[in-house]
Amino acid sequence: MIEFKPRMWTLMGVSAMALVGVAACQPGGEGGTAAADGEKAAASSKAGEGEGEGAKPAPAPATASAGGESGEAGAANAYSNVDAASWLGLRVTHLSGFLLIAQKSFAAEQADEASILISQGLLEVYQPDAAELDSKVKDLKPAYDAVVAAIDGKKSKAEIEAAFAKAFKVTQAAQTSAAASDSDVIKGMLGIASGLYSGVVHPDGNDPTEYQHSYGAVLAADQAFKAAQSKLAGKDEKRTAQLAKDIAALVALFPSVTIPDAPAATATVTAAASRAELALSGIR
Repeated sequence: MIEFKPRMWTLMGVSAMALVGVAACQPGGEGGTAAADGEKAAASSKAGEGEGEGAKPAPAPATASAGGESGEAGAANAYSNVDAASWLGLRVTHLSGFLLIAQKSFAAEQADEASILISQGLLEVYQPDAAELDSKVKDLKPAYDAVVAAIDGKKSKAEIEAAFAKAFKVTQAAQTSAAASDSDVIKGMLGIASGLYSGVVHPDGNDPTEYQHSYGAVLAADQAFKAAQSKLAGKDEKRTAQLAKDIAALVALFPSVTIPDAPAATATVTAAASRAELALSGIR
């Protein structure tokens, strides 16, 4: 059972960010370990609170900052490290990471956890920038909500898989509509993945939620790379081949959908993401 720990990504709307930079990333509070039904109720309650918060512009510091957790700071910084024109596309891809890890969780017969993961993505990534996303991309939240409804409604496996497929199709359309730089999105997702992973391994106990969120970001980076691979190879075939190896090596550091007893060291994941970013930076 995963622990529901909502994070509020209080980045400003994409248009506003283009003028003033990335806003502060603040935690939305800590949830305790509970049964799946209790976790889902907490997710719903927190999402309701987030609707009011997400509509308000946050104070805009010159650079991204965190509300106390290094993982969030690293992930927020990923936005500031790419061109502002790519922030909307990066936000959509960031959200898709929750769908990807939820799909793996569902395939592992962890349906309740899959529903919670999607709810976390909507709360943490979609909700803070909902107005901007709704104005520029279509049907994103309804498609994700439909997956949650299918899982929670105990629909058949085929119906739930169809809901996942629809959500991925809507996500792909949103990514196309956002017209972000492929390299920026891949770079941003690598930064988000390594930033989140810095909150996973601790001497006093590892964090299973941050592990899954980081894994989702890695899956989203991998998917974004594969979608752009032929285009990147047309620019530099040798470096693109190296990037493929580096991203595959990063994915391999996440051996299971839930955190293993001995997860990869933070430095190992950071180094793997950095190697991939280095290969990507050489593709012009």
